[in-house]
Amino acid sequence: MFKELHNEGYLKFYLKTMSPLSIKAADNNDFDPTVPDNKFLRSYKDGQLTVVMPGSSIKGVFRSRAEKKLKGCDIFGSEYCGKKLSSSMDGKERYKESCPACKMFGNTALKSRILFKDAYPIGEIKMGKRKNVAIDRITGASKRNALFEPEVVEDGTFECEIKMENVFNWQIKVLTEILDEIDDGYVVFGGITSRGFGRMAVQNVQFTMRYYDRKNISGYEDYGFYIERKFDREMLREKLSKLALDDECFGKVEFDETL
Repeated sequence: MFKELHNEGYLKFYLKTMSPLSIKAADNNDFDPTVPDNKFLRSYKDGQLTVVMPGSSIKGVFRSRAEKKLKGCDIFGSEYCGKKLSSSMDGKERYKESCPACKMFGNTALKSRILFKDAYPIGEIKMGKRKNVAIDRITGASKRNALFEPEVVEDGTFECEIKMENVFNWQIKVLTEILDEIDDGYVVFGGITSRGFGRMAVQNVQFTMRYYDRKNISGYEDYGFYIERKFDREMLREKLSKLALDDECFGKVEFDETL
């Protein structure tokens, strides 16, 4: 499925915090009383250390939501796609026999066709600390000596980018529906989400579609080696509104469609 490059898609958007965002770093220093209990994850960008939403975390949120929407396999059961697919199958066979979620995000026998970049903040961000206390599940009261104070992004906007290779229209629709569900509050990010953390709003959605094996399609600009068209959020919704997420589209293996 990946030996030839048929198309590429680039989905770019902003995630704006609507409630505190907590993504815990792994290197907390428990012996320094001046450091928050759960430091926010940081990484270097352009030589500066800054907070980051890792692409792996964003992918995990999108995949988890997609598996609820689609017919996902049980990763702990015998029907997990990674277990039942044979190495003797070619790429097209492995793709065809995978569940819809694995067709998008991959498994141990099939490469993912959707790549998530780390999301870094744009503009000014406001950091803070939130006092929390653990609750005893038996008594319903707060536990003694269980106060913790995570570091959070109180206000900030992160720039996100998702790259797609050899993608079908139904897979683009799933991603756009998840963006809508982020706005509706059904999809949240980071930790402590049961207490209202991790609510985000999607802004400035831009989608670019390229075809390397198509020519003379209305609305697309010809760049010689490929043709390309840019879509905003409303254009994407309109283009994909009549596309049903059913077995017929899940079973497609030939790239004979355009957006």
